[in-house]
Amino acid sequence: MPPRAKKERTKAGIALGKRVRELRTAKGWTQEMLAEEAEMNWLQVGHIERGASDPKLSTILKLARALGVPPGELMR
Repeated sequence: MPPRAKKERTKAGIALGKRVRELRTAKGWTQEMLAEEAEMNWLQVGHIERGASDPKLSTILKLARALGVPPGELMR
């Protein structure tokens, strides 16, 4: 089996992850707490915060709802 290709981090993905982390830590939440509130896996939250994945729109909506901000706030 060939090795998995490593995904390149995008500037938008990195910026989104940084914003999610800022909002999460401002609430005093761990990644696990955000994941539970957003009904996601905490590993996925970690990937997003590191910019290691570009989340789907449905995931962005879940995160925004959990953090109590409009989705556009995650994209600033």
